[in-house]
Amino acid sequence: MLNGEHSNTVRSMPVPHPKDLQVSALRTRLTGALPQMMNAALEPFDDESIWWQPADGVNPIAVLVLHCAGNLRHFIGRHVGGTDYVRNRSQEFDSSRRLSKSEISTEFSRAISDVRVVMDSLKTEDYAAPSRDPDGRHWTVYEDFLNATVHLALHTGQAVQLAKLKGYKLSDRVWGEAHAASGASRV
Repeated sequence: MLNGEHSNTVRSMPVPHPKDLQVSALRTRLTGALPQMMNAALEPFDDESIWWQPADGVNPIAVLVLHCAGNLRHFIGRHVGGTDYVRNRSQEFDSSRRLSKSEISTEFSRAISDVRVVMDSLKTEDYAAPSRDPDGRHWTVYEDFLNATVHLALHTGQAVQLAKLKGYKLSDRVWGEAHAASGASRV
């Protein structure tokens, strides 16, 4: 079916405007697929093993999850959504804190919830607004979300790799399964 022509045998769905598609793609990955993958990677670890490092200089999964939570709450929650979150970036990397798996998971869930709330409050045209990043790294709110998505994807991949290096059995299809479950793509 092309140019709005409809077949009697093919059921069509309305196609969103490209800008709506871009926002939808960010949302399904930032609040769906990537958090599902991060949680799948975190799930087999226990309170002690979340601090495991395969080598010096490699962040444990606990640090990756806390860093992602802090990044999302800072750049999306505070700078786009106007929350009162105050980031302590150095604390995100402090392995001596030894938070429990439950505490880390709760912090990550809180960050994803903040992102959902912010995204629910925005209209598509709001993504073209100037970024409120005080360091001026991004020009638009859309770039704030794009950067947050890429950042979360990078560290989620590292978390999945850490789980596999630790010997935990994760599905080889964890990426596709999480995307399909969130509506981001089909497997």
